[in-house]
Amino acid sequence: MTRIQLVIVVAIVAVIAAIAVPRAVKMSRISRAEHHVLSIATGFARYRADTGRECTEIKDLLEDPGVPGWMGPYIDKDMIRNPWGGTYGVELNSQKVGIPKEDKAPDQYEFGGSEEISSNFADFYSTLVRSKRPSPSTHGDTVAWN
Repeated sequence: MTRIQLVIVVAIVAVIAAIAVPRAVKMSRISRAEHHVLSIATGFARYRADTGRECTEIKDLLEDPGVPGWMGPYIDKDMIRNPWGGTYGVELNSQKVGIPKEDKAPDQYEFGGSEEISSNFADFYSTLVRSKRPSPSTHGDTVAWN
């Protein structure tokens, strides 16, 4: 292989990498943010199931706020930062965890954005409660709750 052929091959590889790498980084960040949001939403549901109270701040999932029944931490401390270097937020009125407006993330991924990355923690709570509900089992003419 001549030097010119080698330079051409290296140039082609560099162009392909320049096109592929930014897309892979973007997809990785989106995937990581979606995972974090789902984990935080699950943490909110578990907090409520354990304490009987609504959690109002993400930090209460990490450190005991002095609430009876707290059995955390409910999330890993690395999950409070989103992949763009900002933080996650909570919209209590809509019961969502996601990326707040004016964050370092691209606008379309923030609350209200066209590709909003968020999760409703009320949905997780109702699923969690259903999974803990006793199920009936029949023994002859009687029904026993397990």
